[in-house]
Amino acid sequence: MTEIKTDSALWIWDQECSKKNDWVMFRRNFVYSKQVSEIYLDIAVDSKYFLWINGKLAVVEGGLNRGPYEGSGYADRVYIDQFLISGNNNITLLVWYWGNQGRNNIDSTKPGLLISSNMSELESNHQCLTLRHPSYQETQEPLPSYLFGGYNIGYNANYEIPEFNQLSYRDADWNQATTYGQYPVAPWHKIYLRPIPLWHFSDIIQYKSMIECNGIFTCVLPYATHLSIYFKIEAQGDEVIHIQTDRYEVHGGPGEENKTYRGHRIEYICKPGLNEFESLYAFYGENVHYTLPGSVKIIQLGYREVVYPANIKGFFKSDNVLINRLIDKCARTLVVCMRDNLMDCPDREKGQWIGDVSVQVPQIFYTLERSADQLITKSISDFIHLRKGDVLVGNVPGVDYIELPSQSLNAVSELGMIAQYYNYTKDISVLALCYEPVYKYLKLWSIQSDDLILSRKGGWAWFDHLYNVDDVVLENAWYFSALKFLKYMSEVLNRSDHKFFIENAMSRIYKGFQRLWNGKYYSSGVVADERANALAILSGLTPEEHYPTIMHLIVNSYNASPYMENYILDALCIMGYKKEAHERAALRYRSLVENDNSTLWENFTTLGTKNHAWSGGPLTMYYKHFAGIGINSNDEFFLKPDINVLKEMHVQVPTKKGQLEFKISRRDLIILEINVEFDGLLLILNAKNLGLIDRMSLNDKEVTDGHCKYYLDKGKHRFEIK
Repeated sequence: MTEIKTDSALWIWDQECSKKNDWVMFRRNFVYSKQVSEIYLDIAVDSKYFLWINGKLAVVEGGLNRGPYEGSGYADRVYIDQFLISGNNNITLLVWYWGNQGRNNIDSTKPGLLISSNMSELESNHQCLTLRHPSYQETQEPLPSYLFGGYNIGYNANYEIPEFNQLSYRDADWNQATTYGQYPVAPWHKIYLRPIPLWHFSDIIQYKSMIECNGIFTCVLPYATHLSIYFKIEAQGDEVIHIQTDRYEVHGGPGEENKTYRGHRIEYICKPGLNEFESLYAFYGENVHYTLPGSVKIIQLGYREVVYPANIKGFFKSDNVLINRLIDKCARTLVVCMRDNLMDCPDREKGQWIGDVSVQVPQIFYTLERSADQLITKSISDFIHLRKGDVLVGNVPGVDYIELPSQSLNAVSELGMIAQYYNYTKDISVLALCYEPVYKYLKLWSIQSDDLILSRKGGWAWFDHLYNVDDVVLENAWYFSALKFLKYMSEVLNRSDHKFFIENAMSRIYKGFQRLWNGKYYSSGVVADERANALAILSGLTPEEHYPTIMHLIVNSYNASPYMENYILDALCIMGYKKEAHERAALRYRSLVENDNSTLWENFTTLGTKNHAWSGGPLTMYYKHFAGIGINSNDEFFLKPDINVLKEMHVQVPTKKGQLEFKISRRDLIILEINVEFDGLLLILNAKNLGLIDRMSLNDKEVTDGHCKYYLDKGKHRFEIK
């Protein structure tokens, strides 16, 4: 993390405004000479801001939820050269202070704005002009859920200030800003540069379609997304317009199906004549509902997409239409769960549940532009720096943090977000950051006389929703996998100081775990849990001779939620049962694929949210085990396509070294066409993934040496295999 440096910037606010849910405007006029270039502003606020430079919108929903360290916050670095003109210039901000908190944010307890810059006359101090925006007000109930920060947006157009963000606006009657001391100062303390990009925002877009029924206009988006809501209308005056998305009301998951959680909405009071309004704050949904009185005449309804700037660049197409749609939904589900954090869902909690993150991470590497990797490193940093003593917790940054030992063990295991990030990036600094905290966390468990760990309840002893959860098998398997990754980290970092602890604990747990084998599967009692046995395989606790009987249990059991289904599918493929994994995915996800949503539900029975991060596991399975794309310990990308189940695949992956694309089809011949943007792609072709090979040609030249591994240079390659 990089702390901002300033000797002169002061925290400021309007002297008359100190309440929660308030909107305050700031203006700074200055003279610019083009002799200076690469001018930037480091802008820190609690909670969100919107920036115009010479009347042009430069930032939508700036400000990152507080928390790289306890009590600290972030600043956005915004380069402004493209907006400046020679001579007089203006910077205007509209700052929204929430003053509440939830699973996705922490309140500093006091509104404030800090601007640091490499152009000293732009820094925040008493020369900034400020005024509370009189149009923003409280709405009627209901208010948003306590689970995430922010409020409804109430706006009375009768009190608005036209063109307050324009260069020509006259601000002589505005107040001088009140200053609160030189940086750093309580309660905001130290400020660090935002570690992820600013949101990308589009121009105003028209909706895909619109349907009217009894004054409610349902405007359809092409897919679920984050959006700033816009309208232009004519009104008589004092009509009330209500706006919300289709994801405004969300129900809980298993056990709280009848509980309702509400998101944000807009309550707008019209002025006479022309009204034009944009929310600026990004809502989430797949449809937008405008409730308009009959006296209101629509001129334009529209929106901006306001999204994390990492486009979907990977794709997976096969001869199976259902699987194609499933993977498309996985990708859409992934991208809308990316904002200030890698969240579980954008419409109920916005919490960074760390087990969900571990399901998301490999999908990011297969699917998105590499700018998405910065959000992974932020998630890992949050997890490590915001631990509570030696306890690694989820839902950080956020006030409603909690330890789910199963999810924290997942995150630090061979299967979790840290291991998967390192496997892809080989970023050793992340291992150096995590090693000691992971060791200290694993030391919190003790091993009993039966060579199994004493269960740690934490804040919530949760392993999965639904039925027949064998928490003893699961916890020991997660813990063993975490020990294995700790051992791996120690070897990479050349650390031997904890060798005895690691090897002794692994030896004892392996021995104790085998006593849980009942002849057909692992169980601590009468429960037959397919997810626990899948994890026993993935953790390396299962001898291969047990695979056939465990496979029989897995393919005939359907207890798991989509969270643990990710690991069940992976385990089937690891054992060599790819056909069974494919059939299971098609069966379990069919109801989620065949509905009209562009995203995946929280549970297979369409309970909970209609978009949930943990549901995207099949995307990883098909890229990893069927397309056969991965990276080995030598930092080599390999391609090992399996054509035994799917007969056609067209796949593209935006790797860190460049784009990788291939097409493969199996008819009389197997035709494999590869287009790779980097040298050194390791191609693996053998009987296991292709079937018996009689004859092969590469780029029209027959291959006779019998090798099954080829290193391909940048460019296009064509294999024909009989």
